Amino acid sequence: MLEDNSIQDVVLVTQLPSDSWFEGFALRPNGKILASRLDEPELYTFNAEDPDSTPELLHNFEEHANGLINLCPLPGSDDEYLILSGVVDLVNVTFEEFIVWRVSLSPDDSSPPKVTKVTDIKDTGFCIGIIAVSDRVVVIPDSFKNCIWRLDVQTGKVTLLVADDTMKVAEGEGNFFGLNRVRVTDGFLWFTNTSAGTLCRIPIERVQDPSVEIRTTGPVQVLTDDIPHCDGLALSRDQTAVYTCSYMDGYIWKVSVDPSAGTAKTSVVMQNLASPTAVELAYVNNNNKPKLFIVCCGEIKMNWFVQDDGNPWSEVANINSAVTVTVVTQVETIENI
Repeated sequence: MLEDNSIQDVVLVTQLPSDSWFEGFALRPNGKILASRLDEPELYTFNAEDPDSTPELLHNFEEHANGLINLCPLPGSDDEYLILSGVVDLVNVTFEEFIVWRVSLSPDDSSPPKVTKVTDIKDTGFCIGIIAVSDRVVVIPDSFKNCIWRLDVQTGKVTLLVADDTMKVAEGEGNFFGLNRVRVTDGFLWFTNTSAGTLCRIPIERVQDPSVEIRTTGPVQVLTDDIPHCDGLALSRDQTAVYTCSYMDGYIWKVSVDPSAGTAKTSVVMQNLASPTAVELAYVNNNNKPKLFIVCCGEIKMNWFVQDDGNPWSEVANINSAVTVTVVTQVETIENI
């Protein structure tokens, strides 16, 4: 439970290897979560609410990538997802050769996933995420080119949706990432800037062209600038509460938003986590209070990623690098469209 009692329950995802780095995850219809690993090209599923659940490796993209950057559910589809892969060098902070994949899962995971290549994403900087606007259009934030791309998954065409100075990396030593997480709601496109410590939103409207889907209708609104090193982004249904985390300081922030006025107040609602990188809200059984899922990096060390010596993750993680996760070896289907 968070300190302000705004959440039904907090699910701390502790089943993942403590030396791994996970950025993308989604809640599945069967109650499990789907998680993508950044430091390896691996896709896992498991029951996050069962502390004894062992992650099951669904697919390895090693022939095409060395890391999975993020993922999102595909609207209008049952247990289908878009996965963003790349060639990742976390030590030197370089990211290249981005590919979007479509992955279809079976409800009980008795059948191997069907993996289909959607398209290569070329002439971009660092595609740091992927969020579906419709079953045809997704948006992709680019942290190095300070913009958000629009991808038509039917044609593979990539066009510029919006670029703005608020998406740029903040000046200062050790600042590598600007624009980071993106969410789309009715009326707004929301985003965070990690190095600037900002939460912003842009007014949008829906358009009739299914290959375009949305367009911006106004300037960027900066709601808060006091969430340094923020990662992860989750919004309540009424858009009055936004949750994000500090991977450096181990915080969970709640940004309380007045949607009509565009004003916000930030408070720390959870502390002492080890490098939290992803958050997700889930409304279960028509409960008005959602569950908050939190994924952490754990014990990964980078020369640009400095933390305190104390790391509570090793005390709560159920498995680590010495423990082998469950791997189901099956013939998997990879197709091009």
